Amino acid sequence: LKLQLQPHFLFNTLNTITALVHRDPQTAERMISGLSELLRFSLGTAAEQEVPLARELEMLHHYLDIQQIRFQERLAVRISVEAEVQPAAVPSMLLQPLVENAIQHGIAPRAIGGAITVSARRRDDRLVLEVLDDGLGLPRGKRLQEGVGLGNARARLRSLYGDAHVFDASPRPQGGFRVYIELPFRLHAPRPREAA
Repeated sequence: LKLQLQPHFLFNTLNTITALVHRDPQTAERMISGLSELLRFSLGTAAEQEVPLARELEMLHHYLDIQQIRFQERLAVRISVEAEVQPAAVPSMLLQPLVENAIQHGIAPRAIGGAITVSARRRDDRLVLEVLDDGLGLPRGKRLQEGVGLGNARARLRSLYGDAHVFDASPRPQGGFRVYIELPFRLHAPRPREAA
């Protein structure tokens, strides 16, 4: 499941860069630099099922830097993360595909763009993660069809946490889309070779 994500986000990012190579070479160069950082993070966590939330957010920032170059003022991003949850264990590459979905399906099709909010907080013994957008949402009467991003996240969470997790992906009443995740809250325990 995790291996599905790497080519998916890589090809999508390369398509974005390709669109800029001739039109805006300087911006394309900045995006290539950002992509190299993304790949460094992706390859650095390839053997890990879970990483600290702080590291997951660092990778997400690199991805969002690329997207903000692409969308400029059409994409607003807000990240709200409680300090105490930064060392919490989360599946690696969980947030990036969810944010990519929000951009691709909610924000990109709108001429005015939109906003994405990523939040993380602790509620008792649970870690609560949310990705919200104010984009197109789901047209009335249309059924949600899960692609790689949502389907992969759902399957990985089920595999890693069984019944101890919550995953809900649904349209927001005020417009846009919301992905809500609850996981058991526990600190990430580094593997012995990481501790050095």
